[in-house]
Amino acid sequence: MAYQNIEVVHVVACDEKQCIGKENQLPWHISEDLQHFKQVTQDGIVIMGRKTFESMGRPLPNRINWVITRDTNWSHDGVRIANSIESALEQASYDLAQVEKKSLFIIGGGEIFTQTLDIADRLEITHVALDVQGDAFYPAIPEQFVLSHSSDHRSAKDNIAFQFAQYLRQDNLC
Repeated sequence: MAYQNIEVVHVVACDEKQCIGKENQLPWHISEDLQHFKQVTQDGIVIMGRKTFESMGRPLPNRINWVITRDTNWSHDGVRIANSIESALEQASYDLAQVEKKSLFIIGGGEIFTQTLDIADRLEITHVALDVQGDAFYPAIPEQFVLSHSSDHRSAKDNIAFQFAQYLRQDNLC
């Protein structure tokens, strides 16, 4: 179910209750997950909401950065701006010729994930074995997504258990 024949990928880390953020920040710091995120998205196109971008504070290097905001006066050096998800997806699709990875990577936040889950083809989820009392959440994974593969890990610094998991859309499930 690719968006106009373009693969749409969610890249996210969430805790045991699908929490992805607390006070506009990642609720943990797992360097292995940040490296995984970089490996998945580098040389590609990332699409995010304004709050997600502001929590990072700068455009991600070696990627084309699209920020979705309803604020028509908002701007930031090094990012491309769209005022709707549909506009971001359409405009970003024209950038694919400029990047190595031919997918559109949705990287947050919760509202953007919820609004694009029905067009996502692949989910790259880091399941973090924590229960954080956060305020931003990833939606429940629909049954159309099947776990393709996963690997279990522990963070070297804090010994936090986590799992890299890839889910693929299977629209023909009965």
